[in-house]
Amino acid sequence: MRSRVAAMFVLLSATSACGSGSVPVTTDPPTPFSASSTSIPDGFTAAECPAVIGGEPVTLKLVVPDGFVSASADPSNRNPDGRCSWQTSEERFLSVEVGEKESLADLSDELKQYEDIGGDDEVKDVDYDAPTNTFGDQEGERLSWWSYSDGMPADCVHVQANDIRLFWQNPDDLDQRLDDLDVVLASVELVRS
Repeated sequence: MRSRVAAMFVLLSATSACGSGSVPVTTDPPTPFSASSTSIPDGFTAAECPAVIGGEPVTLKLVVPDGFVSASADPSNRNPDGRCSWQTSEERFLSVEVGEKESLADLSDELKQYEDIGGDDEVKDVDYDAPTNTFGDQEGERLSWWSYSDGMPADCVHVQANDIRLFWQNPDDLDQRLDDLDVVLASVELVRS
């Protein structure tokens, strides 16, 4: 029982509800790429996430749905870490990590250990797909699941390619708005700063 509790703690620390807590490994810079859509549609706002990867400054550009406010990105940050997040008052959450190397297949395997256990920390409907279209012309991985953690049920999606991970979390009592996520994914591009 003690080992199950320890394993559960590790999983919760790593996922914290739906999120990922792993620290990006930032050794080689991801390859810059263009967005598949460069327009800013109505209902969206341009955003940026600065990073220094392998000693080189890069900027991840994207659009975020209106109503999402920055929870981490600070323009005065002189040592950007490539982790930025946005959230809404209704607990929707969007984050990006530049320099993430861990495969989503590994996270999928971890989550499946807790699938349908019942109660707090339960996950359901774990779905991993690779290779799949992600953002720009990048092919990568997509992982989605439902999570019940700390009394908060949520739908979660991770998309990763080219050492860039994007995470979308939505309370399960609200419309998932995957069309909005598709717009965000189409807008993602990485440029050298």
